[in-house]
Amino acid sequence: MALSLACKTAAALSLASVGLASLVGWSPSLAQAVPPVFLPLQMSLNRLMVAVVDDAAHGIWAGGNKNARSDDLEWVEIEMNTYQLQASTTLVSIGGTGPADRGWTTSPAFQEKARKLSDMAISARSAVTAKDQMALRTVGDTLVDVCNDCHDVFKPGIPTDGIFLKRGHGY
Repeated sequence: MALSLACKTAAALSLASVGLASLVGWSPSLAQAVPPVFLPLQMSLNRLMVAVVDDAAHGIWAGGNKNARSDDLEWVEIEMNTYQLQASTTLVSIGGTGPADRGWTTSPAFQEKARKLSDMAISARSAVTAKDQMALRTVGDTLVDVCNDCHDVFKPGIPTDGIFLKRGHGY
């Protein structure tokens, strides 16, 4: 009896919400017309690259270049790296507080390189889903090329700006 009352209450609230939304004029098309507001990154792209992009990309590359087959837990960790890499490309495309960030993010060439980085994350996730270590190795090696291509144009010599990861390399 209580379950039935709970179901009736939920249905009534849902109906009331739809009715209220139509009264105030909400519609999916109106919601899409309002431009999104983004929180500022509050860090430089250099720091983001070291803290997130490099760490996730390294996890993907290392997963594909292991001598032994990855176990289930390792595949999950590599999959999480693909999500981290893909999400961080959105942040990279927005830019942060670094002195060169605005110039980079307003460049169509930089935006294209960020898209390629996102594409690599998606390709890596496909390899992870298939648990295909050779495909992951290929994606990881291509990922290195994509990173180096961007650095050749926007950050020659891959300088660190004094920011390092615990494994001793950084941007």
